Amino acid sequence: MVADVHEARTALQEQRFDIVYTGIGALVWLPDLDRWAQIVASLLNPGGFLYLVELHPFSDVLGEDGRAVEHDYFDTRALHIDHPHTYTGGPALTHTRSVQWHHPLSKVLTALANAGLRLNFLHEHDVTLFQRFPVLEQCGDEFRFPEGHARVPLLYSLRATRPDI
Repeated sequence: MVADVHEARTALQEQRFDIVYTGIGALVWLPDLDRWAQIVASLLNPGGFLYLVELHPFSDVLGEDGRAVEHDYFDTRALHIDHPHTYTGGPALTHTRSVQWHHPLSKVLTALANAGLRLNFLHEHDVTLFQRFPVLEQCGDEFRFPEGHARVPLLYSLRATRPDI
């Protein structure tokens, strides 16, 4: 099934679930986290939870080299991007423009709280699953900053539960 996330309740025929998962790189495509969090909450059974794994927004302040702070963490304006290929490579795109949004961690947590979800845990990770910056070194299936380099969080994971009513 393919559907707009904003139409999830209708597309899923008003079903509710014990777990909703949102994966790496999903939130940058959403301009309104409050709306997303309300949809997530509406999809959960009482006692059900959201499990979110996402690129840590702090790493967005780093430049392309992964070494220098070059961007404003609190700038949430839409970022208009024009690339001939997707981030995964492949053939040239017909439509090359996209829009992304930066969401500070506080915005994610506040949206979930406003939707009535309770935070069970938040973990920040010094690894990522792809070589986001050239300075990162591969360690098994993960990438991290080399020994001696200052570390910053590259991923985070959280679980937020819809309380039993």
